[in-house]
Amino acid sequence: MRVLSIETSSKICSVAILEDRNLVKKIELNNGLTHSETLMPLIEQILEETKLTLSQIDLLVCDIGPGSFTGIRIGVATVKAFSDSLDIPAVGISSLEGLAYSIKTNGIICSMIDCKNDNCYYAIYQLENGQYTLLETPKADSVENCLTFLNYKYTNSTITFVGDACEVYRDKIETASSKFILSNDKKLDNIDIYALGIAGINKYTQFGEDKNLLPLYLKKPQAQRQLEEKNIVIENMKISDLENLKISDFDDFWNVDILKDELTSDTSQFICAKYENKIVGFAGIKIILDEADLMNIAVKKDYRRQGIATLLLNHILTICQEKGIKTIHLEVNEENFSAISLYQKLGFKECGRRKQYYDNKYDAILMKK
Repeated sequence: MRVLSIETSSKICSVAILEDRNLVKKIELNNGLTHSETLMPLIEQILEETKLTLSQIDLLVCDIGPGSFTGIRIGVATVKAFSDSLDIPAVGISSLEGLAYSIKTNGIICSMIDCKNDNCYYAIYQLENGQYTLLETPKADSVENCLTFLNYKYTNSTITFVGDACEVYRDKIETASSKFILSNDKKLDNIDIYALGIAGINKYTQFGEDKNLLPLYLKKPQAQRQLEEKNIVIENMKISDLENLKISDFDDFWNVDILKDELTSDTSQFICAKYENKIVGFAGIKIILDEADLMNIAVKKDYRRQGIATLLLNHILTICQEKGIKTIHLEVNEENFSAISLYQKLGFKECGRRKQYYDNKYDAILMKK
């Protein structure tokens, strides 16, 4: 079995080719660029260096998180695109399971990833005779709660810790119990792309492919948490919402009649962000077979730079994923730098231009994901 393994949940972007559980080639890159810029070139490089094509890959394995929200989306979306277009089976492995596979000593393993401010993601595994068994499902909690739980549940057990949180919270872990063991190997702070591939092979052998491959989000993105603290909610947009909508609050985009037509169209879907039951942002797509066009994304002037556009676009991407949309297209004014930055952050890439499309002066940048 020939496997392509992809890891994008951490700051390191990694790819590997495995054959019959043997490592053929791996490439790891940490150059400060976003994974949307580095992943595809890395995949192209490793295929070229191993003289393989994607059609010769038998299994796709990707890290589904927890970790970087954007990085996870990029990795999962890339694997799903390859899987759907070339009919290659795919499986997702959690970052925590990938970390556990780096430990080769029999016993209980706590995989722990730092998520800042004395908080962590963690899961508990047991390794026995080469078999990794999940004992406690992945959770997001404070480091203190995690250590208290481990002391209570596994009183008489030695536990080996792995993951970047081990170094960050070393003092807390070592003082919590004499039975907690931390590795001094810095390589164990990050996911081993080869170990991730082996975990993927084991999962595929036991359970088959992931028919519904999705990211594993244990915590909501910071922007979403902040918005929810302000009681901002996302819901489907309705005709009745137009009664209190002032177009002037959103700059020029369309008139209300056009928006009303789209809300009644069977091929369109719009969502809106509401604060105190008033619309502060909205976005919509036009669906054609397995593709979609992002028709508009607008945020009320007084509510910009607060993460609302990101929240709306993430919801749109989730809708597209649930509907089986394979490609989403958009166009944006080349002068709209904040929008371009948002699209790039969420994995959109430039695929063309319409010269002087806006006011016969500025190009429309065409992007797709």
